Amino acid sequence: MSRRKNNLSPTILQASKSDVDSFEYLYNQFVRDCRIRNLSDYTFRYYKNELLKFCKRLERNEVDTSPTNITVEMIKEIVILGMMNEGKKEATINANLRAIRSFFNFLEKEGYIIENPVKDVKLVKQKKTIIQTFSRDQIHQLLRQPDRSTFTGLRDYTLMMFLLETGVRVRELCDIQATDINFTDGVVRIDGKGNKERHVPIQKTVKKQLVNYLQIRGQLDTKTLFVNIDDDPLAIRAIQTAIQKYGRMAGIRNVRCSPHTFRHTFAKMSVQNGADVFSLQAVLGHTSMDMVRNYVNMFSNEVRDNHSKFSPIEKLF
Repeated sequence: MSRRKNNLSPTILQASKSDVDSFEYLYNQFVRDCRIRNLSDYTFRYYKNELLKFCKRLERNEVDTSPTNITVEMIKEIVILGMMNEGKKEATINANLRAIRSFFNFLEKEGYIIENPVKDVKLVKQKKTIIQTFSRDQIHQLLRQPDRSTFTGLRDYTLMMFLLETGVRVRELCDIQATDINFTDGVVRIDGKGNKERHVPIQKTVKKQLVNYLQIRGQLDTKTLFVNIDDDPLAIRAIQTAIQKYGRMAGIRNVRCSPHTFRHTFAKMSVQNGADVFSLQAVLGHTSMDMVRNYVNMFSNEVRDNHSKFSPIEKLF
């Protein structure tokens, strides 16, 4: 057998370089790294979806998708201004930018690129919106709607109580297993964002309701706490749909009836009942204090404003 030629042809070298520089190759390297870092399924899907949207956006604009050729101008013009011109919300644009930033940070760290095009790209400034919450009367109305003579009604009543008691995200709610509840210590183990575990307290009313629900739920093959009528884990969409339905039944029209509104309501009522920022951050599972401070600033003002209604001195004169 004759020896191979030692010198590689320019054609082969160019093809090899093209493959390594391609979006597909570098995207797969990033996805592989996400797996190695054992990111949560939610984060993993988020990165994949947002980066594929980014690639398709570049293709629609007939731009070379190789990450080595992407510039800061392309990010600003095609991603930020392009999405703005399409009427996308600031939160949607920032979600895409965060994924793109993580992707290029990885490429820079691993030496696939020399210049990081998103290094100095800032997130789009989001308009501060009023956080919608349920009033006490609306909560009572919502909790009256489920038919507790049925399994689904009892389950929905229990999960709405749980949402209000703990402020957990709906995705976190769906991941809770029956074994995560420690009735003795009065805490529930929550798998939060980024696989960060936290323990959320529950008090006697919710503990009693969970015991009642678990007795009716019975022993199942699945360990998931909340299940559907077929004893399969309850899906996020099913919870969202149920809460929307109960909102319509209760005649609630000025507030979005969703699991996340329960989370905001938990934060509001906790602040009004004297919760400090550190306790709130620990229970809600926020990695930064920004959102927690937002809750405190907003709802502390509400307490201050409401003081005019019950001020003893003001009522004297």
